[in-house]
Amino acid sequence: MHQSLLINEILSHIIQFIAADGQRDPKRLENTSDLARLARTCRSFMECALDTLWRTQHSLSPLIMCLPRSTWEIHCSNILYLTRPPTESEWTRFDVYSRRVKSFSYPKQTNMIRLHEDALPLLLAERHPQSLFPSLSSLDFSILSCSSSNFPLIKGFLSPKLTNLTFTLPRKMCPQGIYGVLEDLPRKATHLESVAISSFFPVTSCELNVLTHELPHLRRLVVSNAIRISAENMLNIASLRYLSELALNIQPDFDADMLCGRAYNTFPALQHLSLAAYDLPQCTSLVSLISPPRLEELSVSYDVQAPSSTVASFLSAIGTSLRSISLRHNIQADTTAGTPFIFYPSTFSPLLACRNLRTIKLLKLGTLNLDDEFITAAAKAWSELKELQLCSLPWSSIIPSISLNGLTALTQHCPQLARVYLTLDARDIPELPDGGLSVVGAQFLEVLNIRDSVVGHTELVAQFLRAIIPNMKALYVEAHPELRDKWMEVKAYYDRLQMSPSQNEP
Repeated sequence: MHQSLLINEILSHIIQFIAADGQRDPKRLENTSDLARLARTCRSFMECALDTLWRTQHSLSPLIMCLPRSTWEIHCSNILYLTRPPTESEWTRFDVYSRRVKSFSYPKQTNMIRLHEDALPLLLAERHPQSLFPSLSSLDFSILSCSSSNFPLIKGFLSPKLTNLTFTLPRKMCPQGIYGVLEDLPRKATHLESVAISSFFPVTSCELNVLTHELPHLRRLVVSNAIRISAENMLNIASLRYLSELALNIQPDFDADMLCGRAYNTFPALQHLSLAAYDLPQCTSLVSLISPPRLEELSVSYDVQAPSSTVASFLSAIGTSLRSISLRHNIQADTTAGTPFIFYPSTFSPLLACRNLRTIKLLKLGTLNLDDEFITAAAKAWSELKELQLCSLPWSSIIPSISLNGLTALTQHCPQLARVYLTLDARDIPELPDGGLSVVGAQFLEVLNIRDSVVGHTELVAQFLRAIIPNMKALYVEAHPELRDKWMEVKAYYDRLQMSPSQNEP
């Protein structure tokens, strides 16, 4: 054996290459058979290969099946049961592999033998979780159990070694049990860098208290709509030095006024922000805390429909560093497409200062009454744009003043543009300039959603689209059947134009 293979760092790199060979999903180790064979080759390879093989697990079943056969059995429906707690002498083989596990994470292995929910408490009956998994640093607790009765067991996994924690709030559990976990979380797992709390079912609302000194290393915080965060706690979160990703829900009783005038060294590292709010002014108050504004990605949804002045105030507060923005109104019973929810170009002019935008989604705010002049200015400002969605409410009756000229401007000034959702007036066909168009900027545009755009002469529109978008693969329509049929005629004629001369020959 070559002497270089005796150096652990070199051997580790080689084994990592073998493990990644043929990988389709970067989150799941697929090449397990080669690693297992490598571990059986010689003692020099064994430790490093086994470390890689067991480092990340997507189920507890493989470890359970390392226990003596007398401790477990497989029943019908491919469910694995732990029949009794292992004795002291029966842990040996389990410990050989469990000490190598550093992460329990998604994607959950659904094709594997499923572990019964009673197995986890039996497994932990005699030994503490930290003695079973001494190297564990990343935990998605839903991989181990989704049972409400097992949820308090998560406390045993909280330790200073844990850096990433994800769990789902149980559907049926008293608030005190959830509060107990939330209170222990910052006290025991003091080096957490990422916390994600989700809920798939309506659960009792609980408040999360985050003190700056308790989670000083936190970089990512994602919480479900069942977690309440007060304005006071928001200020604590805003002072976290390394927090770069934040996703949370803002409840109707959130006191946004308490945030006013507090923007001093707040959210110093925040780059990704996702908010689901009751109303947009709450989001404006929160975004105004980011000092200096260096957001790269912003996603906001809100319930109470906001007029143009409120939207303009929000857009004026987001800064100019954004690469992606999504602004969505959640349709309510009283949502309307009329005044004061008709939006003119001046409302969105603050976005023209964001020169690095790659993705823009303005969805169901009301009626977007934009024009060619704005679209042309936007196309010149957003030269790196890849996706544009400008979507009015479905029942908006105003035909926007955007013509095929506006679409042309996007194809000419945004060379990386791949997807466009836009309502326009396609009844008038512009003349192509002398010498034709530069199609360099339209090479990546493959998906066009023209929603309920009006259209006139279908063949002429198809010819024009063929000239400005030579590689369109999909044309989507969101309109009544008669209008949809006309656009399908456009697409059919476009496809015939796209066929090469050789394909048309008999």
